Amino acid sequence: MRKGMPTLPRAAREATAFLESVRGDGGIYDMGDWPQIRVRWEPGPGRIDRAVAGLRAAQRLKVGFLDPVEDAIYLMAALRLMGLRASFHLGRELAPAAPPAGFYAWVECEGRVVSTTLPVRDEYAEVHRSPKE
Repeated sequence: MRKGMPTLPRAAREATAFLESVRGDGGIYDMGDWPQIRVRWEPGPGRIDRAVAGLRAAQRLKVGFLDPVEDAIYLMAALRLMGLRASFHLGRELAPAAPPAGFYAWVECEGRVVSTTLPVRDEYAEVHRSPKE
């Protein structure tokens, strides 16, 4: 492990605190300051998947199952705190084209979707994303 890189348990704790700090009333989130990458980490094969699996386990134990938006906020924050270039994405469902189309949030890391197996790039039009750094 690189010096200064938070461990998975620490990143999970800090991501939980970040999620709680941005929650507002009525489903509103104050996302003024996204977590910054402190120490950049170049992951090897399979390390991102192992980090996501470990963070999922920590999330279930600490805060339980979250809706897709909060899940993506938590996971993006934790991955960034671990030194990975993760980004939060929010998309609007392409079909139906008229209301009541839904929204979905996901996380991308190193150019691939890591928070879901849904084909979000095909089924949702991206309407928001966090800064990558």
